[in-house]
Amino acid sequence: MRALEESKLFIVYQKIDQLHFNPNNARTHSKRQIQQIKASMREFGFTNPVLVDRNNMIVAGHGRVEAAKRLGVTEVPTIRLDQLTKEQIRAYIIADNKLAENAGWDKEILVTELEYLMTLEGMELDVTVTGFEVAEIDGIFEEARGAASKEDEVPEPAFDQEPVTKPGDLWLLGKHRIVCGNSLHQAPTRCFSTAAARP
Repeated sequence: MRALEESKLFIVYQKIDQLHFNPNNARTHSKRQIQQIKASMREFGFTNPVLVDRNNMIVAGHGRVEAAKRLGVTEVPTIRLDQLTKEQIRAYIIADNKLAENAGWDKEILVTELEYLMTLEGMELDVTVTGFEVAEIDGIFEEARGAASKEDEVPEPAFDQEPVTKPGDLWLLGKHRIVCGNSLHQAPTRCFSTAAARP
């Protein structure tokens, strides 16, 4: 609780060349991911400040800083975590990345949102700016279609099981009555249940 009370954050814009990459950062960024971050920055701007320690060493945001450098950006928003000890910072670097990995997706909502973005008219928005590749999106839609068709399937009756109902049986369902018979027979099935006589 004390950490929450002390964590008042202030955004300060700093020159990129004043920031230092952390040699103990275990998180890696592929060239492809840096390209995705660049595309995101072009579309949305620099929306997520870089976290730094009191010596301006990057705690979180290595990929964002690298992408910004390649875009020619010289100044980025930063938040200094003065309240954290060196040990806490080393733990936070791992936690910041791992906790994000532990999140999941509501596939139904994700499909709806991706479909919306892909059907926008008059708006030049590349849906891959979301970080999903075209092949991934195709796979998500295919999985959703498979799940929908599975829900629509009517289960086949198990003919190898002993039937519960036989011709002549009468079932009472509230105010309704269901008689087991055969529509191919002209003569009506005679029911002897006293329940049929009840109003």
